[in-house]
Amino acid sequence: MRRKLFWWMIVGILLLAGRNVSAQETAELRLRLTRDFGFSAGLRIQGTFSYRVEGPESLVRVVFLLDGEPVAEDTEPPFRWQFHTDDFPTGVHTMSALGYTADGRELTSNVIQRTFVTGSESWRVMLYIIVPLLVLVIGGRWLSGWIVNRNRQQSGKPVINGLLGGTICPNCERPFAIHWWSFNFTFFRIDRCPHCGKWSRVRRVHPDALAEALDALETAESTDSPLRTQTEENLRQQLDDSRFTDT
Repeated sequence: MRRKLFWWMIVGILLLAGRNVSAQETAELRLRLTRDFGFSAGLRIQGTFSYRVEGPESLVRVVFLLDGEPVAEDTEPPFRWQFHTDDFPTGVHTMSALGYTADGRELTSNVIQRTFVTGSESWRVMLYIIVPLLVLVIGGRWLSGWIVNRNRQQSGKPVINGLLGGTICPNCERPFAIHWWSFNFTFFRIDRCPHCGKWSRVRRVHPDALAEALDALETAESTDSPLRTQTEENLRQQLDDSRFTDT
């Protein structure tokens, strides 16, 4: 009884393995649509795109279809066809592919549906997406900067981070908020330090680095202050004593 059960298990495993191999060999083509350069938002596309087809190793030829009509053919892997949406009418289009194997079988791919739009419409959709994002980003930065600056002003500390961020003067090494009227050269700005009054090339610095620079500066000044005061008092005392020296 156990021997029969054992042999039946072996036969079942072999049958399942054979079915899996057969299923892999007869699998349909896998069609993917990739963007090479252009616009893509949901089902709307515009620009340069590519059909990419994957299939069994015996695949020798692929015919690319647009709305059921052949538009291109490839006989060498990787099976790919590049196209531009402006070469076809705007509107909804259906993309698919047919594959042919070395043993004469015909395979059918999955279907992809997209809407081809004009360049002006793609820009309009992009503006609808980008403008609100810019408003949120700029508004968030302004609000966070305003809150930080307000807290610093209430605590009596100097403002070191503004709407355009903050920087550290390369001359006096003091942090300050970048002025809105500074000269912008894309990768850097020319700004005037409110501490030393010198113009220099500056770049935006992370708020944590600004805070660390300010703390280090305040610590250095508090450490030097008693020594400076003591030195001044000693000089003053020596000057006063010299006035009454009988020569």
